[in-house]
Amino acid sequence: MMEKALLLNQISIVLYWVCFGLYSMYWFVGFTRWKIRFPVLLGIVILQIAVITIRGLSIGYFPLTNKFESFHAFATATFMILLIFSKAESPIYRMTLFGIGYGFFVAAATFFKMGLSFAPPLMLTIWYALHVPLSFFCYALWASSMAAAIARYFAKGNKKTYDVIIDSGFRYGLAAFSISMIFGGLWGYVAWGSYFLWDAKVVWSVIIWFFYATCLHLDYWPEAKKLKPPLAIVGFFILMMTYIGTSFVIGSSHSFS
Repeated sequence: MMEKALLLNQISIVLYWVCFGLYSMYWFVGFTRWKIRFPVLLGIVILQIAVITIRGLSIGYFPLTNKFESFHAFATATFMILLIFSKAESPIYRMTLFGIGYGFFVAAATFFKMGLSFAPPLMLTIWYALHVPLSFFCYALWASSMAAAIARYFAKGNKKTYDVIIDSGFRYGLAAFSISMIFGGLWGYVAWGSYFLWDAKVVWSVIIWFFYATCLHLDYWPEAKKLKPPLAIVGFFILMMTYIGTSFVIGSSHSFS
């Protein structure tokens, strides 16, 4: 059984490096308006999902058990959001968002071990498998808002497209994160016996929820709508503190994710 797990893991690592090479080559395509841009990225994302699936089969559980898998999953979510907004004309938007995903993809292999890591008992609940992946998609949506805000500053003429992407990130990210927090509370109750803990990750998750809820409600204050692009950029730094800072700077019971 262990030999099969090790073999599957080796296959996933080989495919990971294949994805790494393909993503590196994508820099020459992503800046263009070529029609090939979307199918190329779609193919790589499908291959990356296959990597995650094979790794999950090797440990017999959802492959989000260590920092390598965490960074890998966030990169995947970012590339998937990029696929949704791939028709955006701005290469600045596309490559800013791609650069975020690529950076985490590279960091996963550079700083963390790719060896097998089996899930501890506190992860063995459906609430964990629902909470964490959904959180990553929220993070990716907010990263997309930040990328659109940066592109908006360089855009000439109509900037409505970027406003739509910013608002989409705010709206759908907050809605999904709200659901994710419910799942997280249920997971916390199962794992630690409490829906809420004075833990760095939990507290910063509440902070970021209130931040993006505020951003979304700026629509009810016309004079404040112009603040959305700069707040989208500020939000990304809060996001990094919530995701990275609580694991590497402050320390948290969620440091594995």
